[in-house]
Formats: sequence, C-alpha cells, structure tokens
Amino acid sequence: MQPEEPVTPQPVVFDKPAAGPSWWRLQQGSRRSPRRTIAVAFGSAAVVTVLGAPFGLLWHAVSPTVPVIDAGANGIVVNDPSPEQYIAADGWLTLLGLGFGLLVALAGWLILRRDRGPALLLGVVAGAYAAVKWVAVPLGELIGKDAYEQWRQSATQGATYLAPPALHSVGPTLVPAFVAAIVLTLLAGWSNDPDLDQPGAQPGYGPNHGQYDDSLEAPPFSSGWPAGPDPTAAPAPPAPGPADQPRG
Repeated sequence: MQPEEPVTPQPVVFDKPAAGPSWWRLQQGSRRSPRRTIAVAFGSAAVVTVLGAPFGLLWHAVSPTVPVIDAGANGIVVNDPSPEQYIAADGWLTLLGLGFGLLVALAGWLILRRDRGPALLLGVVAGAYAAVKWVAVPLGELIGKDAYEQWRQSATQGATYLAPPALHSVGPTLVPAFVAAIVLTLLAGWSNDPDLDQPGAQPGYGPNHGQYDDSLEAPPFSSGWPAGPDPTAAPAPPAPGPADQPRG
C-alpha cells in the first residue's frame, strides 16, 4: 500500500466582486438637480414669509393695548405703576412664534416630501425669521399707529390713550426660526428612510429611486483548502479486516 502524498495547502483567494457600484454608493447624477434645490429653498422661504401677514394680524388682535398719558414736559408715559401691557406684546409674540414655527416646519415636511433635506431646512428657517421680522411685527405695529400719532400731536396734558402694541426686544423674532430648525432636524433624525422621502420606504424612493444596486451580494469566500467531510452525512461502513476474510 503506497503512502498518500501530503496535500499542499493552496493560498487563500478572495473572489473579486462584480464590477459596478456598491450598495452604499450612488450612481452618477442620482442627486437632486441644483435648479430644483434652489427652487425648493427660495420657494419655501417665500411661502413662509407670506404667511407672516396673517400671523401679524393675529398678534395684533391678541396683544393688549398700553394705557398712556400725556405728562406734559415729561412726554408720553405709561399710565400704570405696573405696566404688564408694556411687555405683553413680547410675550404673545413668543407664544405665537412657538406655534408658528412648529406649523410651518410640519407643513413643509409633509407637503414637500420629495424635497426634504438641507434646502428645505434652510428655506423654512429663513422664511420663518423673515415672516416675523419683516412682515408680522411691522404689520402688527402699523395697525392703529396713525391714530396714535395724531393723538400725540393734539393731546393736552393729562389726556389718556390706549396705544397699540409694540415690540420691545429682539428675542421673540428668533423663536419661530429656532423652533422650525429643531422640529425639522428631529423629523429627519427620526426618519427611517435614507432619502427622507417617505417613512418605511426603501433607499432611493424619491429622486434617487432606482439608483441603488441591491442585487450585489457579499463576495463569496474561497480558501483553496479541500472540502472536509460533511458532518450531516451517514458514517461510512468499516473496512473488512483479516478476521472477516473467507477461509479456503
């Protein structure tokens, strides 16, 4: 019986994966076009800014007027030892700004579902700030201002008047933009879709749809060593020994 030749182990060889993009890599041109990104940013900012008009009307309606008196040489002063109405406009603008920022963030997230991302975040946040700073506050302070200015010019000492609400600090104008930024960031963080297009969707649901190659599997492993025995196979019968040979 000849001895078996020793088996020389072969080097480990890893099969190369097929050519093509990996599952995590987007193909060329899969991102949104720059024109669409710019349109989403400026469009959302413009729409949110226009919403500052009804926001300003609401702020003027809920803010109380301030009782003032003509003090003669001392000018127009607040006719109240504890003028809560003087800062009530700032408080109401802060409270309304919380709701305004929340609503515009949710509306942008739900309506512009296919365009979620940094452009939408920038547009909504910029629009929320512009809506309060340049639309809502000037409009709310403008209502009744002409009548108040005419009274100041013709008022005599001791005359009283209810001045329209006015903003006295900068902080309330930043609240809607701050809330909108937080809400959109949290919604993006809680989304389970990489493209932020629709909850539960597979990668590439929106503009990137079809750009992912999920057909590529992990590369097979080839070690080059001979295959061992199958542990699930039935054991082979023992070879016949000398005692089992038939006698002549």
